[in-house]
Amino acid sequence: MDKKTAMLCARIAHAAYGKGFDLKDFKLHGRFENAGTHTQGIFGVAFDNTFILAYRGSEETGIADWINDLKFMPADFPYGEKGNSALKVHYGFIEAYNSVREAMFKTAKETAHKQIICTGHSLGAALATLCAVDIKYNLPDKEVSVYTFGSPKVGNAEFAAFYNKLVPKTYRIVNSVDVVPNLPPDIPLVVNYEHVGELHHLGNLQASRMSADAGMCHLPQNYIKCLEV
Repeated sequence: MDKKTAMLCARIAHAAYGKGFDLKDFKLHGRFENAGTHTQGIFGVAFDNTFILAYRGSEETGIADWINDLKFMPADFPYGEKGNSALKVHYGFIEAYNSVREAMFKTAKETAHKQIICTGHSLGAALATLCAVDIKYNLPDKEVSVYTFGSPKVGNAEFAAFYNKLVPKTYRIVNSVDVVPNLPPDIPLVVNYEHVGELHHLGNLQASRMSADAGMCHLPQNYIKCLEV
C-alpha cells in the first residue's frame, strides 16, 4: 500500500460526501448520481496520470442500519463470467451499483488513462469494490487498484476468490474498532460473506467496542486523521 495514495483516496472518499473538492493532486472532472437510489460519486484525475472513481457512502453514521435491512440477501453478480451463479453479492449493494453503472462505466471506458483507482468509504467502499472488478473483467486493458475505508463485506467466498484474482492491488483500510467491516451478517445455509483484498489496520486495536467508540472510528474524517499519524 502506498501511503500517499491512501491519504489522497481517503480525502477523495470524504469529498464524495460533498465535503469540498479543493484537493491537492486531484482534479475533479465530474459527478454521477441516481436520485432513486441516492447513489452518488465523483471522478477525476490524480497525480496527472491516474483516473479515480469515488463512491459516496451512506449517511456517515447510518451504514449499519442500511446493511441490516432486508437488502442483505444475496444476489447474482451480473458482470463476471456469464452463467456463473456461484458468485453472490449483497443485494442492496448491487442494486445501488446498477443504478449508476452505465454512467460510471462510460467514464472508465473513455478515459485515456490506463491506471484506474476505485475508492470509497462505508457503503461507498462496497460500491468501489463492485466497480473495480467490473472494470477489470470487462475492460481488461485497464490497470485497476482499490483503496477502501471502513468497507463492509460485499460477497461470498466464490466472489472474493474471483475478485482477488482480478484485482490483487486492493487495500482494505480499517480504523481501530470500526464495526462496519464485520457486516453484513451471514445468513445460515444461504450465504457467508467474506472480505476481499489486503487488510491494513489503523489506530488503537485495544479501544472499546462500545457503540460510541465504534461509531467515531467509522467516520471518514477519522480515517484521514489516523492516516496522518
